[in-house]
Amino acid sequence: MHIFCDESGNTGTDLLNTEQPIIALASTCLEAAHCEALIAPLLRQGQVEAKYSRLKGTAKGQQAILNFFSSPAIVASVAKAMVADKRYYLITHIVDKLIEPPLHEMGADLYAGDGHVGLVNVWFYAGKTILPDGHWDRVLRASLRAMRERSPAAYQNFDRVILAAANAATPKDRDFATGLLLARGRLSEFIGVFDRYLGHYPVFDPAVDLFINLINEWMAQHPGQLHVTHDRSKPLKLSESHLRKMMTPAAPRKIGYGNRQAELPLRVSELDFGDSAALPQLQVADLIAGASVDCLLAWSGRRPASSFHASMRQTNLIEIIRGGMLPTPDVERENEPQPGQRNLVDGSTDFLDEIGFFNEKR
Repeated sequence: MHIFCDESGNTGTDLLNTEQPIIALASTCLEAAHCEALIAPLLRQGQVEAKYSRLKGTAKGQQAILNFFSSPAIVASVAKAMVADKRYYLITHIVDKLIEPPLHEMGADLYAGDGHVGLVNVWFYAGKTILPDGHWDRVLRASLRAMRERSPAAYQNFDRVILAAANAATPKDRDFATGLLLARGRLSEFIGVFDRYLGHYPVFDPAVDLFINLINEWMAQHPGQLHVTHDRSKPLKLSESHLRKMMTPAAPRKIGYGNRQAELPLRVSELDFGDSAALPQLQVADLIAGASVDCLLAWSGRRPASSFHASMRQTNLIEIIRGGMLPTPDVERENEPQPGQRNLVDGSTDFLDEIGFFNEKR
């Protein structure tokens, strides 16, 4: 099966970008001729490429988009998208990289029952209450700086910021603040370790995780190998070497708890990059990615919504968006570990260790 992918809203590791707070990675397995027929009504005279960003600006373009997403040919079996709220994604790394390690040392499994997901949601919705007077925003900025720079100066800045924030926490929220305070003085250990194995490529880029999640969606549908073509103009190419490691042939395994599981290695036999102007499948992926970002921002109230966005709720876009990394007020326990299961982080580490990744010189 040949999958074509394109992104919208990618700002790399700039996870607090206020202009583009959501990223989407979209894909299709439709044949070129089928895609050409689907996008032909969207092209205006002289145009060779259909772009969501251009089409949504006119009434005719909006109607063409509605017709496109209402087509019985655009369904989840042939088109899929993954989305991530970048602020939420940043908090997932704060929980995974700064809060979980000390808890693990104490014998606690934060991943059991999706405890890590619940904690991320708590911080997303209540961070400004737990760490008031602007301290939570300063913690986010300091954490992001540490993840992007991975330098002594950035780690020291985080230590100063988190100490001031913890001191400002109200008594009833001190336990939450303590969870972050335990990382103070240890960021070189918790975050700096990535330089040893990955060099200075952008580690904390949601496009990489969305790609892995999206490919897992396709693998769940198709038992064989996948050929993946991604738009070549996108920043994902910066992470190509790491993605290829996740495709290294090895004994297949499922990692994770309950229904929050992934398969490794990724069953991708070929990964290449193409020109969207020459490949109508990439144009279809662009339309899906652009619509996913635009509509999610409008539906969530973060951007002005119009009758067009209301009409888009009635199209196939809803089922095409397969999930990703988005906040939810649900913090109930689920996905308890079963005998023999490894959480996603430890399972991924086991896989990389097995293929010799940690023995390679950087």
